[in-house]
Amino acid sequence: MVPLTAQANDAQDNESELAVPQPVPIHEPQWFDQWHMNFEDAMNNTARSIDNFFALSGDSSHEDATASGRVRLGWEPRSRDFAEMDLRFRIRVRLPALKNRVDLLLTDDEDDLQENSVKATRNDQLGRRDQATLALRFRHSPDAKLSHRIGAGRRDQVFVKSRYRDSHDFNAEMGIFYDAEIYYYSRDQLGGELGLSYQHLLSEHSLARLNNRYYYRDNTNDWRWRHEAQYLSQVSDTSAYIYTLFVEGLSRPNMHTEQVFLSARWRTNPTREWLYYEVEPFVLWLKEEDFKPSFGVALRLEVFYGKI
Repeated sequence: MVPLTAQANDAQDNESELAVPQPVPIHEPQWFDQWHMNFEDAMNNTARSIDNFFALSGDSSHEDATASGRVRLGWEPRSRDFAEMDLRFRIRVRLPALKNRVDLLLTDDEDDLQENSVKATRNDQLGRRDQATLALRFRHSPDAKLSHRIGAGRRDQVFVKSRYRDSHDFNAEMGIFYDAEIYYYSRDQLGGELGLSYQHLLSEHSLARLNNRYYYRDNTNDWRWRHEAQYLSQVSDTSAYIYTLFVEGLSRPNMHTEQVFLSARWRTNPTREWLYYEVEPFVLWLKEEDFKPSFGVALRLEVFYGKI
């Protein structure tokens, strides 16, 4: 588990937040270790084949192409929906033949800034539920703040998207993260998002975070907003607790709340650096359910592969 002092610097990296594999005690190889190595080799071989398509004659840089990502399987039963299952995946293929300026992304959700949400909280209208997305991401350099995507997703729509993401540290304990993006979908038309997060490192092993996000949709001419508070506490080298409270709503026909969510998530990887377990009891209030509390628990297994 990554120390929270390091997480504070990477908190808005969607592939590192409370998830970067770290060294853990060495164990004798088991069958699932062999499976993980074989799976990682297969993904890297696929990455090299894809990169070779773009390579010039005599260019061997495609041999360095790699794939990375994660697969997460969860069962999230709650009152009034006991059978809720959630399968999340994300694959990123680095393409050295294109000077690492282009990545191939395959994911179940293009909204990668909210990928840790319980499935029942992900809004259908924004395409956050079971929507495979395939895209090419273009960046001037691997650490560029501005990136562009073109691909297909959100109910089989073609889209283009530009995103700017940056951060600013006030001091060693306080910082902000902000991003803005604009996109166009073939049916949903023009849309945009704004995000601002404030993060305060309370100690070497705990931090507080306030997240605010706004989504504009041209086809409905309204704003969806989300305000979230989190407290993260690392209790050991392999375990952490994440407490979350968020409220989400719409601006039309008037400013109103659509849902309220409260949870306590325990995340641990005690046996393997690439294998995580999560238990997240939660309470969810939905407008469509007359804000009657729905109690549930999310049980998840998450596997990482490749160099994150």
